[in-house]
Amino acid sequence: MTNSDRNELRRRFVKDNSIKRLALCYVNSAREKVVVQNEVFLNLPEEEIFKYLEIAKKSLSGNIGDNLMELSYTSAQEDGENYRFLMGLKESELKNDSLTDLLFDKIIESYVYDGNFLITVITDSYDVMKKTSDKLNLDESEEVFSYIIVSICPVNQTKAGLGYLPVENRMGAREKDWVAGPPDVAFMFPCFSDRTADIHHVCYYTKDPADLHDEIIDSVLGCGTKKTATQCRVVLREAVNKTFGEENKEKAEDTLLLIHDSLNAILEESSASGEEVSEKTVDRAILTEAVKDVIKDEAYIEKIVETCEEGFDNEPPAAVAFVDKKALKASEGERREKELLKEIQTLKTQIGNTDAALPEKNEGISIIVPPERTDSIRIEDIDGARFVLIPIEEGEEPKIISNR
Repeated sequence: MTNSDRNELRRRFVKDNSIKRLALCYVNSAREKVVVQNEVFLNLPEEEIFKYLEIAKKSLSGNIGDNLMELSYTSAQEDGENYRFLMGLKESELKNDSLTDLLFDKIIESYVYDGNFLITVITDSYDVMKKTSDKLNLDESEEVFSYIIVSICPVNQTKAGLGYLPVENRMGAREKDWVAGPPDVAFMFPCFSDRTADIHHVCYYTKDPADLHDEIIDSVLGCGTKKTATQCRVVLREAVNKTFGEENKEKAEDTLLLIHDSLNAILEESSASGEEVSEKTVDRAILTEAVKDVIKDEAYIEKIVETCEEGFDNEPPAAVAFVDKKALKASEGERREKELLKEIQTLKTQIGNTDAALPEKNEGISIIVPPERTDSIRIEDIDGARFVLIPIEEGEEPKIISNR
């Protein structure tokens, strides 16, 4: 599934939609079913429709390869009970209460969560229109894509407080209430790839890429799993730390950021050459190229690459999600700050060296001054000579550094 595929489906979740039915189950912390509903979607009040559409949209959000992943079924798994159950649930269009109840039971028994939660299921049939080479829709259907989206949303209690009471038209105390939040876990079956149904994959969403909720994959989906890009970044970090050892933690951290920098440069180069970067993965060749750009020791390179491959479970992560953009942005600021501190320290050392002779009159001198100090620089004539005065610390008297 590409961003284009995902966005095409998300654009359907508007007021005028073709969603057929909604089934839901509200579960308390004791794992008891408090509310079970199953009804025609468009019969719901309008304000409720929009809330359920928001949940569906959120279930197809985030970075592909990190929050949103394609999980695959092998031939053996497609002969299994879970796969056949999902196919039956999709084909029933949620009109079979025993199937929806079984789905709720499977999730309630396996989902690891301490509080209350809401399970929602929608069924939809999308009439996929043909597109021309310039991506304009033709008034002709290619296929009907039928699918279900299952979302698991934590339900938390709001805080008590003052609020407007419309019936009494006054401000007053409002009681605590239970409100469903965005999905913690969700999945769409089957997957939508290249604008067609892919019954060999399920699209799986996790709010926290560091926690896949493997229990849902194992007990409800029954398919293969793989690491998110966030989990793969942890694998890379551990591989670099292990290679450099405990005594070189700072060097390992700098090396890790440089590897991400190198990977980002490789992606930008690919994008500039017209390659589809969204489909690129960090395979052995790309990872080796990025590490070689930073480390010259062949033994270190081999160790990092091999450790990563094992940690990735031989499933290369999506490149666009794997590169840690936040870390790169933060490190850029840190590097610049370190450079400025080093320059300031050098300047302080030069100024504090009272034995150092001033350069001859015809020599040039370059002085780097932090931007926040530039307004404090002044030129004065002292004893018939002209001096540049620069304060080093705020409130400190300027020191004479040149008589130009």
